[in-house]
Amino acid sequence: MEGNLNFKKETVAFIGAIESFFSSNGVSYHLNFLKNWLIPPQNEFDFSPQKHPAQLLVFYEKLVPLFDYSDLIFNHIETDTAFVKAIGADECGVERETVLLDYYPKLLSSGEMQNPKLTFLDIFLFFQSDTYKLVYKEWLLAALENNLDLDWDQYVAAFYENTKKMLEACWLIHERIITRNSFKKIDRYYHMAIFESTSPLAFEQELFNDPFKVIEFFFSLDNLAGHKAYLKNWYKAALAEEQCVSDVADYFFFYNQFTKLLNAGYLITAKKLTYQGAEGLPAAQEQFINSDAYHKELCEVNTLAAVHIENPYLFVESFFIPEKIKRLRLGLLEWLYAAFSTRSSIKLMDKEFLFEQYESMMMIMEAFFVMINTPALIENDEGGYYVE
Repeated sequence: MEGNLNFKKETVAFIGAIESFFSSNGVSYHLNFLKNWLIPPQNEFDFSPQKHPAQLLVFYEKLVPLFDYSDLIFNHIETDTAFVKAIGADECGVERETVLLDYYPKLLSSGEMQNPKLTFLDIFLFFQSDTYKLVYKEWLLAALENNLDLDWDQYVAAFYENTKKMLEACWLIHERIITRNSFKKIDRYYHMAIFESTSPLAFEQELFNDPFKVIEFFFSLDNLAGHKAYLKNWYKAALAEEQCVSDVADYFFFYNQFTKLLNAGYLITAKKLTYQGAEGLPAAQEQFINSDAYHKELCEVNTLAAVHIENPYLFVESFFIPEKIKRLRLGLLEWLYAAFSTRSSIKLMDKEFLFEQYESMMMIMEAFFVMINTPALIENDEGGYYVE
């Protein structure tokens, strides 16, 4: 607390209450505890707080001071400007927290994330701390008597939602000035975390071990020309507001496969991997490369630059960085929603980005096709590649 000596005594007391509240468990646990208190589980495996009176009482006694101190310092005394500044964060800081915090607040607005003071002003707009304390005292006694039968009118819902917001805001304060951004200990994984946050599919262990298997599987489903045709149909369906795709499952599967390709590309770049060929299939691969079908598919490689056709790893290195991947992932999600709906279209989006996105997806498929159908390239000391 040495760095907090310039705060007012009321502020220091509030910080102490927050530290005490989160001393044993994080915000996810407390939010779940609160939910089970006010909405008890209705089954034989009932682990609701009222089944553990001691835990319920401890929770209540640690919760009440948060209302008292926050209402006092934000509404009834002169603003502690040093504290308000210390608990704030700029837009970049908030973006880092969305990735690196163990729990990212789901109920707070972007403005409240940058300035948690706004949360406390909001929850005390219609109710003061005494009102919250009175309500929770009634709920505590009812729970201890196992007679909690809440009538979920607009007031009960408001108390519950405001409490959840307060706990999220207190968690931000806890992370920003008490633990001193403890999440910084994983800063070296920041870029990996940034990328994972753009994907609904986690890095599966098999993918992490060998990302090229994803590419092999992708081209086992269809050839390059077939994938390009599917992509074109998806693009057209997303553009058309009056129609949607009928084979929804197929397009969702294709979307997921493209997501995995992005995962694979990122890992290939991050680990500086080169393709060594499919295990147990060297003869079959060589036969394919010497076939007319292979040369016919090579004609489909018409979007990549010549230098990237010669060495697809150069394209992969330049493209698969977190910022580009995140932008493409979000774009693909827009395509998916638009293709599944007759009421939405991507045609109003930035035309230059739409074409760039379509072109990027074409080049990704072409680069991966060339990568797994050409001799292995080995990285040299200068950071380039040469044919093995």
